[in-house]
Amino acid sequence: MKLAPIVVFVYSRLWHTQQTIESLKRNNFASESELYIFSDAPKNEEVVLAVGEVRNYLKTIDGFKKITIIERERNLGLAKSIIDGVTKIVNEFGRIIVLEDDLVTSPSFLTFMNKGLELYKDDENVASIHGYVYPIKNLPQTFFIKGADCWGWATWDRAWRCFEPDGKKILKELKIKKLEKEANFNNSFGFSKMLKEQIKGKVDSWAIRWSLSVFLENMLTLYPSVSYVQNIGNDDTGTHCSSSDVYDVNLSNDLQISKIVAEEDVEARKKFEFYFNSIKKNKFRKSNLKRIVPVLKSYTKDLLPPILIKKLRDIKNKNYGWKGNYNSWEEATKDTGGYDDDIIINKVKQAVQKVKDGDAVFERDSVVFNKAQYSWPLISALVLSGIKNSGNLSVVDFGGSLGSTYYQNLKFLKEFNSLTWSVIEQEKFVKIGKSDFSDEYLKFYFDLAECLEEQTPNVLLLSSVLQYIESPYSLLKQLLDYNFEYIIIDRTPFSRKNVDEIKMQIVPKKIYEASYPCWFFDKSFFVDYFNSKKYSLFEEFDANDEDTKGCVFRGMIFKKND
Repeated sequence: MKLAPIVVFVYSRLWHTQQTIESLKRNNFASESELYIFSDAPKNEEVVLAVGEVRNYLKTIDGFKKITIIERERNLGLAKSIIDGVTKIVNEFGRIIVLEDDLVTSPSFLTFMNKGLELYKDDENVASIHGYVYPIKNLPQTFFIKGADCWGWATWDRAWRCFEPDGKKILKELKIKKLEKEANFNNSFGFSKMLKEQIKGKVDSWAIRWSLSVFLENMLTLYPSVSYVQNIGNDDTGTHCSSSDVYDVNLSNDLQISKIVAEEDVEARKKFEFYFNSIKKNKFRKSNLKRIVPVLKSYTKDLLPPILIKKLRDIKNKNYGWKGNYNSWEEATKDTGGYDDDIIINKVKQAVQKVKDGDAVFERDSVVFNKAQYSWPLISALVLSGIKNSGNLSVVDFGGSLGSTYYQNLKFLKEFNSLTWSVIEQEKFVKIGKSDFSDEYLKFYFDLAECLEEQTPNVLLLSSVLQYIESPYSLLKQLLDYNFEYIIIDRTPFSRKNVDEIKMQIVPKKIYEASYPCWFFDKSFFVDYFNSKKYSLFEEFDANDEDTKGCVFRGMIFKKND
C-alpha cells in the first residue's frame, strides 16, 4: 500500500503541538511515513517567543521515516498557509494526509486514512477521507456525506483541484442553485453564514471554502462510525475555536474499513442534522437559564400567569397524541413506555377476525368499524397500477398488520383479473397470518426476499409504517432497489415546520396502552429522496388520521421513471 505524506500545520501552541505529534508517533505506519511540518511565522511581537518555542521543539521530533520542517519567513495566516502547503505537497505526491496542531489521533488513524485513500483513489465521486466524526451513536461502520471536512483529513490531487479559493464565487453558485439550505444541513448549522463571514474578512477560514467547493461538485467524504481524531483546541487557544466540549469524543482504536458504494448516506446525514440542532438547543437553554432563573425567583408560586396555568391544564388533560421534541431516536425511546406485543397482537387478531367473519366492516389499529370508510386516492392508485399491468394487481403491503388495508378494500380488489396481496410483518404477525388469515389472495411473509421468491409485485404500499422505523431512509433504500413500478405512501405525518422531527406518540388507552418514538418528516426532503432514486411524484392526497398542530398526514403516489 502506498503511504501518503503527512502534513502538519503549526503556529504558536507548544503543548497542543506536542500532543498532536506524540499521538501521531504512536500510530501504525508512523515510522514508515514522511512528515512535513509547516510552521507559520509570528504575526506580531507578542507571539515571537511562543513561535520560537514551537520551532525548537520541532527540531527534536523523531519516529518518522523522514521529517521536513518548512519555517515560513513571513506570516501567511492559517488559511493561506494551509492552502499553499496542501497544494505543494499533494501536487508532488498525488495524495496527502492533513492535520493541524490541535488534533490528537488514535493509533489507527494513519491506517484508516491510508486504506481509505487506496480504496477510493480511482473513484471520482469521492473527494476525501475524514478521521473525525461527531459523538453520534449507531452510525454505520463507514459512510459518505456530501462535502468535505477539516479535522484530520486526506485527499488526492484530483480532488484538491476542485478547491475554489474565491468565497464569492461559491456563495453565488449556492444561491443560483438554491442549495444553501442543503449545504446548511437543513439549516441546522450555519455553514453558509461562515462563508459570508469569510468573504467579509471576519474569519480566515480555508475549510469552509474546501467543504463547499466539494459540496457543489456533488463529491463525497468518507467518515468512520467512531472517531480517530480528537480536537483539543476548543479551549479558547485556537484561531477560530472557542471553548466547548460538545465535540469531545472517545477515540477509537478499532480499525474497520472496507469498500462501500460511493453514495451519500441519508440516515447519517439526518443524524448530523439532529446533532447540530441539539447543539443549538443546548446553547439556547444555557443562555436562557442564566437570564430566566433570577426572574423566576422574584415570583411566588401563587403568581403563576393565567396562560401558564392553562398550558399546565392542557398537558394534564390530554394524555395521548404526539409530544416532545427529541434530538435522537434513542433519546425518545428512553421517554417512551413501549408496548406489550402479545396484548396488541391479540387485540388486532380479534378485530381482524370479526372483519373476516362479517361481524365488522373493517379494522384499523385493533379498532373495529361498522360503517365502510374508503381512501379513494388509495383505491385510485391501486386501480391505476392494475390498469398499467393489464388488470393484474400484485401488492407488497409492508407493515400491513394482519391485512387491515386488504380487508377494508376487498370489495374493489376482487374486481381485478388477478390479485395477490402480500403482507410483510414482524414474526408473530406473520405466524398468525399464515395460520388464520391467508387465503386465495392474501399471503404473509417474513421479509421481502421470501415474498419475491413466490410473487412478482408491481406495487409497494407503505401505510402508517415509515414513521415508526428508526432509520426510515435506510429501509427505503433497500426497498427502492427492487424497482417497484408504483410506490404508495399512506397515512404518513409530515412536519408543519418543514424539518424532520422526532416525537413521542402516546396511544389512547381505550385502544391499548403504549407509547413509542415517531417521525414527523420533512416533506421536501422526503420527496427529493424519491426523486434521487428515479421515482417521480405522480400525485399526493390528504390522509388525515387525527388533527394535530404539529403535522399533517399525507399520502403520495410515486411512479418509477421510464
